[in-house]
Amino acid sequence: MNVIKSLAKSMGYELVKRHQNPSIMFHLMDLTKLNEIDLVLDVGANTGQFASEIMKAGYTGEVHSFEPVKNTFKELDLAASGNSNWHVHNFAMGETQGESEINVSNASNFSSMLNTSDYGKERYKKSAVEYTEIIQINTIDSFLKENITNLKERRILLKTDTQGFDLQVIAGAQESMSSVHCLLCEISLIPIYEGMPNYLDSLKAFESHGFIATGFYPISRNRANLALIEMDCVMIKGT
Repeated sequence: MNVIKSLAKSMGYELVKRHQNPSIMFHLMDLTKLNEIDLVLDVGANTGQFASEIMKAGYTGEVHSFEPVKNTFKELDLAASGNSNWHVHNFAMGETQGESEINVSNASNFSSMLNTSDYGKERYKKSAVEYTEIIQINTIDSFLKENITNLKERRILLKTDTQGFDLQVIAGAQESMSSVHCLLCEISLIPIYEGMPNYLDSLKAFESHGFIATGFYPISRNRANLALIEMDCVMIKGT
């Protein structure tokens, strides 16, 4: 084993024990089993990366993915084709139903209803806005009422990655939060969008609904000093 570890280290990798330091996907799979998750809400789905990964990792329940940008949704729709458990929807989630304008970026994963901050423009060149688009906004509460008939019996994992709009997503799920047992949200330590909540505000909002953290997973760092920019935060309902 020491030889294998040394070889991995020489190639820029590090071997760790899964039960001690699980990757985010292994951790999520453990949580879906522990919490008997049977419904995943994939808010800010982009082209379906998260849904694809969690199903490849072994999740076999129902998934609903939400992506408002038309061209990006076409890729999501194609990714989900042929999978009867994976349902896709061409709208965003927010605090209230309606319409809004979204900034569509060169790289689709940076598209946001918020304007990019000066730091975000400097750090992420691909966040530059190509055009704007009018999108439809729904709420989690309304969607679940209309589409999930046995909501009280369901156990939900809510993943939200909306480039600064996540607290509005939570605000539109006030009546449904009792059914949400696991939460995955991208949180910001250095804001890359104007007006987005920082990580303390986000954690306070999640904790107000009874969630406790089970893992923090760095997404990006400042190259100059290694300070964290964004993290994925995984939470479960406290007992």
